[in-house]
Amino acid sequence: MSLLKDRSDKEPGRDYRQIGLLAAVPSLLLAGPLIGYVIGWWLDGKFGTGPYLGGAGTLMGVAAAGLEIYQLVKKASAKEKKPNDGK
Repeated sequence: MSLLKDRSDKEPGRDYRQIGLLAAVPSLLLAGPLIGYVIGWWLDGKFGTGPYLGGAGTLMGVAAAGLEIYQLVKKASAKEKKPNDGK
């Protein structure tokens, strides 16, 4: 299935909206683990726990990014709902 197929019966600009949503994936893959690591690193400094909270924060960031990517892909590939014509 191609994102740029000619779909004259679909809403205009839908393909570009899908591309825009999916273009956010690389930034999520970078930002989620990085933010998790920084928060864990800061907590490691506060509590003196070594690298453990940094690693846990990174793993939580990866999980959060994966969940957000799943939701973005689901939103981008959602089919348009057609109204029921009463038949």
